[in-house]
Amino acid sequence: MKRSMKRAGFTLLEVLMVVAMLAIVGGAIITSYGGLEDKAAKGTATHSIAAVTEAFLMYQTTEGGLPNNLESMAACTPTGNTYNSTLVDNVATGGSAYAKAGHLGSKLAGKFTLGALTAAQEGALTSAGIDRIRYLDLAGNGSGEDNALTIKAVGDVACTVDAIADISIPQHAFSVPSGAAENRGRGFAMSLSGTTAPEVMIWNPGTDGYNNVKVGGNATSVLIGLGLGNESNLVGEGVFVNLQHAPYYGNVGKHEYNHYIALIDVSVSPAKLVAVVDSRGDFLDEEFAEATGQKL
Repeated sequence: MKRSMKRAGFTLLEVLMVVAMLAIVGGAIITSYGGLEDKAAKGTATHSIAAVTEAFLMYQTTEGGLPNNLESMAACTPTGNTYNSTLVDNVATGGSAYAKAGHLGSKLAGKFTLGALTAAQEGALTSAGIDRIRYLDLAGNGSGEDNALTIKAVGDVACTVDAIADISIPQHAFSVPSGAAENRGRGFAMSLSGTTAPEVMIWNPGTDGYNNVKVGGNATSVLIGLGLGNESNLVGEGVFVNLQHAPYYGNVGKHEYNHYIALIDVSVSPAKLVAVVDSRGDFLDEEFAEATGQKL
């Protein structure tokens, strides 16, 4: 008995059908990639917000206060500025002519108002262990090229930077300038001790304090936003807990501020942490709802 022998391989029609199906699937992947990237960023942010919150609370428990040297998300002209090579820092005793940091995303910037701390609110911060806040040098907060900074760079040398909208490493904006021809750090630390009414970013409480309540605060609380950057002593320090680097949120423009932000209640003394938000101003439950498609 002869066995019937079938020709191995695919017909031209079958190959064309496979190619067509791959093209359709590939097109769908390309079309939805942006959405997947956005969803992944939101999912990561959900875990990061929770982790940063826990790190703050653990630090407060083990160190007896809140982390120091956080980022104000604001800029000013420093006074009494000196470069301290031991701290690898710029330290100023005060500031004037405040403005919001020029590289904040529009959504984040819209959730805060720049306002002066009262003496009681400043005392609430220092009682909680925060006596230094980082600012941008106002000279490097705008547009244009070759902006001469008031603060000094590493080695106590003069430094210039280009427009903040073109900053090459946004997460280094509040770091001390390197002194090289790099459009990066333009930050300094301001001591709250003896500073007259320093201005900070105040969370907009919303109608009847709703925005305060939704993040876990009281309707009448005064919440200020302080970003967690690499210069904070929550990063690389602490007895029982530390972060090796400040986590950052990727779902913002490439030159925009991307650190996580602590909302701190300064209407009580000592000041206390209320919530952590991402660099779009979204809080934990909101970010989770967006990541899971519950909030569109």
